Amino acid sequence: MLALALSLTACGQRKSIVFPPTSQTRPVPATPATPVSPGVPLQQQAAEAWKKGDMPAAERAYGLLANTPGLPEEQQREAWRYHAAAAAANRHPHVALDSLQRWRALQPGADGTAEWQDTWYAAIGQLPREDAIRRAGAVYGDTSRPWALRAQAGLLLATRQWEHDAPAASLKTLSDLYAQATPTWRAALENRLYDEMARTDPATMQKLRAAVTPENEGNYPYNVILLEQARRLVAAPGGGGSAADVLARLQRSAKFEDPQLLGSLLSSGGDTAPARCVALALPMSGPFGAIGWKVARGASSAQWELARSGQDTEVRVLNTESADWLSQLEALPATCAVVGGPLRTTSFTQVRDRGITQKRAFFAFVPQLDEGEEGRIAWRFFTSPEDQVTALLRFTGDDLGITSYAALYPDEAYGRRMAQLFADKVAQHGGSVQRSTSYPPSRPEEWNAVAASFVGARKVNDYPVPSATFRAVFLPDGWKHMEALVPNLFYHGEDRQVLLGTALWEQGLAGQKKVDVHNFGLAVFPGAWNPTTPTSAGMALADALRQAGLEEPDAWVGLGYDFVRLASRLGVQDGWTPASVNAALTRGQAMSWSIAPMHWSTDGRASQDLFLFTPTETGFEPVAPGTFKERYERVRERHDQRARAAAAPRQ
Repeated sequence: MLALALSLTACGQRKSIVFPPTSQTRPVPATPATPVSPGVPLQQQAAEAWKKGDMPAAERAYGLLANTPGLPEEQQREAWRYHAAAAAANRHPHVALDSLQRWRALQPGADGTAEWQDTWYAAIGQLPREDAIRRAGAVYGDTSRPWALRAQAGLLLATRQWEHDAPAASLKTLSDLYAQATPTWRAALENRLYDEMARTDPATMQKLRAAVTPENEGNYPYNVILLEQARRLVAAPGGGGSAADVLARLQRSAKFEDPQLLGSLLSSGGDTAPARCVALALPMSGPFGAIGWKVARGASSAQWELARSGQDTEVRVLNTESADWLSQLEALPATCAVVGGPLRTTSFTQVRDRGITQKRAFFAFVPQLDEGEEGRIAWRFFTSPEDQVTALLRFTGDDLGITSYAALYPDEAYGRRMAQLFADKVAQHGGSVQRSTSYPPSRPEEWNAVAASFVGARKVNDYPVPSATFRAVFLPDGWKHMEALVPNLFYHGEDRQVLLGTALWEQGLAGQKKVDVHNFGLAVFPGAWNPTTPTSAGMALADALRQAGLEEPDAWVGLGYDFVRLASRLGVQDGWTPASVNAALTRGQAMSWSIAPMHWSTDGRASQDLFLFTPTETGFEPVAPGTFKERYERVRERHDQRARAAAAPRQ
């Protein structure tokens, strides 16, 4: 039953189109009246900002361009078109909707295009609930508007109605919409409602379920509600039997325009399998279940994107927390030659020891593989400790000119490994680690004394002037410990060091609304996901999830998204060899990435060009090397001035 539940969300034939989220976005001020780069033509500024994915700059430039007096109508229409899309990407829904209307005024019938409708749908989904209901209801009721737009409006209206504690009105909207739809649109409505059901809270789901009766359970939307009930029963302890009963009832009485929604789950599959198949071995329950679902969510977005381009790719998800998951792996059809995962080293060891790596090409989501395994037994599709340290040293060495370092690390296995790795990498880059000191991670009361010794604390005329000569400190520990440890360095006067963190910092800072960064002006750490200035692929993924009503993507979602896209490019089939996979990687890795780009050497060893971030009061932001260097030099100069003043003879 668990395998059935997973296939409900990962079926390769089902095309998922879902809803955008609700937010309390307010109108933003008018576009500034000054160009971003004086002297550069606005059209060039706008096009370059759009190409780079800089949506704030694109919104400003296209807004100015659209309002330029005497602009030819065709250029004005295009400016409003791009301005609307950029405003929606920046979560400025009122601006986006206004620009859409201006585009439509210049091009009657523009609201019949997929681009206009997608932007409208995203913008409406960002409005407060009452406003969204009013606007969506007006479009849905306007029979002069294109059917596809009215269908989107009806779907959005229905979801906002049940959020507004009006399930009866919502179900009536859905029933009426379905009655008006063509068979193709009915299939789409079934899929979209089913996906939305998965994100409905239990209380609302209970109200919707209460409307299902033996008389209506076979018809839309009640059949979809019942199908979602089966999915939830599977996930509940002891719910497998009840889920089977519900599915049996649906099989007997339900009328689905899309037979794949239910029928393919209960059949043997036959000869209709897609040409390509990608498997994912993920923890979909247990302590790591939330991560597994994020990876699967990204994979589903990639699957849908590939389907829109005409490439059917089946994605099969296996739960590594299931007792028979290894047997399920072995039973996969030969077309599933590529497997992403597992997520845990212990799970990968089980796969290897059972000999399954000889039958399928595994791209393990683990930071490292045993010596001699990578590129031969399996491949790595995950950030490694080496990637993190390399990113830090490239920045400090190339951008800041630093060659002298120190390491201050927790006295436990991870800390010791990272400190040694750091020392090895520094030596390879031509630098030196002048001091390497550990601290007891469970005894913070001792950290101040450790910090004093580490920086060579001393007093000059009662003023703390440390004697350390290194210029950057490697701190391989979580953010929570950093908040307590780093102030001890400042207490002893050491405020000039570049603080080098690891990807652990990202986990601690993500989602923070208020961070004390008083002591972290010279801090930097690596990460695989850039939420502030995403890549073009990252923007596409975020937009897809936003329209699906899902939370913003992160590195785990991006991991699943990029893996399925890469696997589809490799074309690995039954009969593969390590050499053929390595050759395919050499050809296929040059794609757009949502996470930090990965590369594979000719012998199959992976590396990743990580992004660099610095902590801020609301989390973190990308490092601007020039700005960071200026701050670094300014801090060191002020430090030296204070040291000289402290040493000067007192009158």
